[in-house]
Amino acid sequence: MVKHYIITNREVTTRRSRNYISVNEKEYMRKDGDEEARHNLRYGTISFDPKKAKKLKDFDIQIIPEVDENLLANYADDKDVSKAKFPSTTIFTELYESGIKASKKSPEGDHIRISEDILVFVHGFKSDLETAMQTLCELHKRYVEPEDSTIKHLVLFTWPAKKKLLKYRSDAYDAMQSGFALARSMASLREFFKKKFVEERKPLCDQKIHLMCHSMGNRVLENMVKGVQDIGLDINSIFGEILLVGADIDYYALERPNPLYRLIDFGERVHVYYHNKDQALGISELTKNAFNRLGRWGAKNSVNLADDIYQCDVTEIDDDKGLLHDTVHHWYYTNSPSVVEDIIEVMKGGNSIFNR
Repeated sequence: MVKHYIITNREVTTRRSRNYISVNEKEYMRKDGDEEARHNLRYGTISFDPKKAKKLKDFDIQIIPEVDENLLANYADDKDVSKAKFPSTTIFTELYESGIKASKKSPEGDHIRISEDILVFVHGFKSDLETAMQTLCELHKRYVEPEDSTIKHLVLFTWPAKKKLLKYRSDAYDAMQSGFALARSMASLREFFKKKFVEERKPLCDQKIHLMCHSMGNRVLENMVKGVQDIGLDINSIFGEILLVGADIDYYALERPNPLYRLIDFGERVHVYYHNKDQALGISELTKNAFNRLGRWGAKNSVNLADDIYQCDVTEIDDDKGLLHDTVHHWYYTNSPSVVEDIIEVMKGGNSIFNR
């Protein structure tokens, strides 16, 4: 069994029915995503056997219960409240302590970095809860299991997408709302860093946090960046590598004055992976969006991109196998060995072979 982490604004309730699964002793999570995106974020863990996990029942999702209402009320009233028992702090602390343990010293006193990097992943549309779990399992196989990968922990942000093609516009709206919710998680993470490193003067860990967004998950990202700006949060480099894969957003989204023009301020580098024959984005262009998709054509004007944004054209890959993948070319970030290998190298600080 392996364990990874979940952040979600899917519905978690004490109500029980056939459309929900148990996620702790008293609460249940909606499975089909047939709901509106919530502002409230929940945190937890996901345990599974990568060799056997196929269906939703094979994944043990444990959502941390919310804190006591009195504590929340005091926090809302700006009273001096310790956030040590908040679910977000619980998850952040566990990941931080894992990073500290990974940094060791040799008998000679030399510092040795044992990579325990974190990959935060935001999925796209047409992903109900079971599909999101299956994607997490694939990410584990492709990015955690390889010996040459620095990734050891996955954090899945799953929002209430539906597994229905005709619900595209509904998912697009939920993606926007979910981005604003995710901005609050970024604010919590920044507050955690301030508490840990500035006030408590705890040592820095060597692990890096990378971010990968697929398809409509890039619209979540777009609105996360806007949300961070709207709440007046200082923008700083939280992430190492930021990877936009098959991005279902306009191909001018990275240009000024759009929110993602500031994306580079959130990380060290940004890599945009695109495929000219991505049929999923082709349908998006023809039926639902006025502008070409970033994940199909790359940025409209590359000269207008901020520094350290790299475009990676994977159109010529020939290892995106399988009837669906060989036709649609939308899931190459898990299905193409050459792309997976390239992304692993990028997250290690290397250069992409697809960057021209």
